[in-house]
Amino acid sequence: KYFPMLTEMRRQKISEMKTPRERAITFCSEILARQCLAELFDAPEFSFSVLCNPDSKSILGNFNGNICIVTNGDYVACAADVAQVGISLKAFESFSFQAAQKNFTDSEIRYIFSDSTYPFSQLVNMPQISEEAVCEKFAIMSALKEAQFKASGRGIRENSTKTEFTVSD
Repeated sequence: KYFPMLTEMRRQKISEMKTPRERAITFCSEILARQCLAELFDAPEFSFSVLCNPDSKSILGNFNGNICIVTNGDYVACAADVAQVGISLKAFESFSFQAAQKNFTDSEIRYIFSDSTYPFSQLVNMPQISEEAVCEKFAIMSALKEAQFKASGRGIRENSTKTEFTVSD
């Protein structure tokens, strides 16, 4: 239903992708983006001119809006707004305490490890932390930071400990 409605350039780009999975995720991203935009601007899904710049980042050609599309594994997420927008999808099976120290403030670290069954002194020396509840909180905080950097246009090159989030359960 939707594929023939895409521009020739978009159909060609999707068709040239190496794997069926890549083609499916890209196509789903395109449709999801159009649905987000249709809802935001109260307009038909295919009234948008979604352009690709040389970096393969989508921009809107005929509406004053911003869009952010991300994928992680088999998941696709999209956000659209008239202001700057950023989203992120994260999943972690394990991570190191040093990764938490590098990317988070002290209060964010306390939040991430608040459900751990290990004492804090032991967590510091563990090579990898894989407790499900802790990994989930690490993913939430990582996604928040990355989305903020995308929306602000600063990128993740900036020191992530300069921005602090407070999350309540």
